Amino acid sequence: MRFPTIVGVSRLLKLVSQKMIIEQGSFGTFVQKANPITGQMGWELEDENYDYQQEIARSMYADMLHDYDRNKKYYAALKKAIGIQHSKGKKAHVLDIGTGTGLLSMMAAKCGADSIVACEGFPPIAEIARKIISDNSLSKQIKVVSKRSTELKVGPGLDLEWKANILVTEVFDTELIGEGAVETFNHANEYLLEENSIIVPWTSDVYAVLMDSKMLSSFNRILPALPIDDEHSVALPPEMVACSGNAGVHDLQVSQVPFESMNILSKPQKIFKFDFFKPITANETTLTQLEATEDGEGNVLCVYWTLDMDQDGETVVSCAPEFVEPTPWRDHWMQAVYHLKSPTRVCKGDEIELVSKHDQYSMWFDIHRSGSPYDVDSLQMPACTCGLHGVASRTRLYAMNDSKRWAKYMKILTGIKKDANILYIGDTSLLPLAAAKMGANKVFCIEESALPYSVMNQMIRHNKLEDTVILLKKLNKDLITGPIDFVISEPYFRDSSYPWDGIRLWYLASELAPNATIYPGKMRILGVPMEFDNLHKIRAPLEQVEGFDVSSFDKLIESASKRSDAEVDVQPMFEYPGKLLSLPQCLLELTLSGEPPEKPLQSSGKFTTNSHGAFHGVVLWAEWDFGCELISTGLEDGEKLFDMGSRQGVYFIKESCNVAPQETLTYEVTFSPQVGTFSFTFKHQQPDVS
Repeated sequence: MRFPTIVGVSRLLKLVSQKMIIEQGSFGTFVQKANPITGQMGWELEDENYDYQQEIARSMYADMLHDYDRNKKYYAALKKAIGIQHSKGKKAHVLDIGTGTGLLSMMAAKCGADSIVACEGFPPIAEIARKIISDNSLSKQIKVVSKRSTELKVGPGLDLEWKANILVTEVFDTELIGEGAVETFNHANEYLLEENSIIVPWTSDVYAVLMDSKMLSSFNRILPALPIDDEHSVALPPEMVACSGNAGVHDLQVSQVPFESMNILSKPQKIFKFDFFKPITANETTLTQLEATEDGEGNVLCVYWTLDMDQDGETVVSCAPEFVEPTPWRDHWMQAVYHLKSPTRVCKGDEIELVSKHDQYSMWFDIHRSGSPYDVDSLQMPACTCGLHGVASRTRLYAMNDSKRWAKYMKILTGIKKDANILYIGDTSLLPLAAAKMGANKVFCIEESALPYSVMNQMIRHNKLEDTVILLKKLNKDLITGPIDFVISEPYFRDSSYPWDGIRLWYLASELAPNATIYPGKMRILGVPMEFDNLHKIRAPLEQVEGFDVSSFDKLIESASKRSDAEVDVQPMFEYPGKLLSLPQCLLELTLSGEPPEKPLQSSGKFTTNSHGAFHGVVLWAEWDFGCELISTGLEDGEKLFDMGSRQGVYFIKESCNVAPQETLTYEVTFSPQVGTFSFTFKHQQPDVS
């Protein structure tokens, strides 16, 4: 079997995650895609609304509807608001911005609103809102307008016959204002609402907690050096070590970060208040005094917000982490971690000043000792100046900082003979530098894009390895001089999605260095069936929410997922706890020597359950076998926490079922080398009750 030439692979890999549409008709759209494992191009016939279907399938609408705490509190606040207007002798005219499924509008109708206009800027969702509203026999009470709220017109015969006196909306994200809440409320107050209207929610308070967490910092800052032995190390350029990273919020389920890895240095303090009933300042700076409650280095902030749903503070939605207060699980609103520009050592009792800023969409922060000189105006939104944060995701940075994983790599490299010629296959890695410092003759590595090439070149020069580490700009066999003894790889590729996508090294090594010894020599896919605490809700049907029939939405999500989503999702499983229903086991093993085979490889077997529980899905990961060491991207023997430096695959069972000990869950895995795809099938084998 012949695979694409190296030049061909090079060009194709640049197209990964991209698509070219060449023909479109009533039957659908042909989409050209490159496979992240083989680099080969293929044509797939997609639904003509492929992009819409994908947006719907991956949206958070379903997750929000599973948030029963949110739903009940919106319902209570709407009932109160409509009652207030009626008690004043006024009609209740409701405007629902970003209606989604129409749930909030239907709540308003059931609470006795006199008129309701629901606007939705995403046309396919506006259509489903009309369908759900019709299913609930509320079409006469609710008018759905397929427009953004800033496009609405008020007047007889227009979108709104008259201005509303109640606004209900949910336009928030983890950062509160990242979805355009500032513009939405300001525009509505000025153009769409009467004076003294009731806004649901009424206000929002934003809180910050100062923390010392090397674990969380590992997602943003690279370590100054990683040790090779007692005397040698791979050093990182000072500008990379000092860089504060990019502005993007680091949103995650902070409650699932091991508590012992976080040293809480302050009590929660309010830093911003947003009053949605009046003009909101787009640019604001606040100074907040924090008292250190423990000794430590203040290097990250945990930021969360609350919503006061009514005017009296009787109904509050909170996104606080569990170490602050018990709150319901949510995945559409998590906690935000901000990595501070100036980490500061503090002692218990010290006074610290927190500088907080926001613009129309983002927030950023810094701290300094109270009373010390600090130019508040000079604090700008973070931006990477070193290049590393532009080529390495937060998950990748964590993996690069993982001392346990690094120690394994160093043990692996000690088994490679001195003076060897090595080809490193993969993206931005410190392994080529370590191999060079451990006595390799030449280490070839390849970075085709300008920014990754620049970052890798900086690291090579900083370690004075220009003569040993040869950085190439092209995947070209002719540029690799001399025979290659070993191919090494973590493996890691920037455009990979699944843990097993690293077998791209197999395809490349078989052409670039067919006679070399490959490390890792084997890849295994492991899996374990699980009962999830909450993760299954992002795919679970709703049927009814607060008494309203939303089955049409279930059907839409199911249809959209079938047309656009892969059968395996990808999630950072350390954020989503659950119960293992059996021991993990190997589902498929591949030996990565020689050329990939022509025919598909299949493996089948069974899990035997060891506990009672609801079977929601199977978590999948890759294990890389280097001979003397195993590198796992999931669970390791004896470990309870999934690897935080990788994302795991999740296969959701279409219909969850209850299982008991000693029941059988069957699996079948197929690897198709020619197209570079894996397919999985998992089934619950009903117990014999005869």
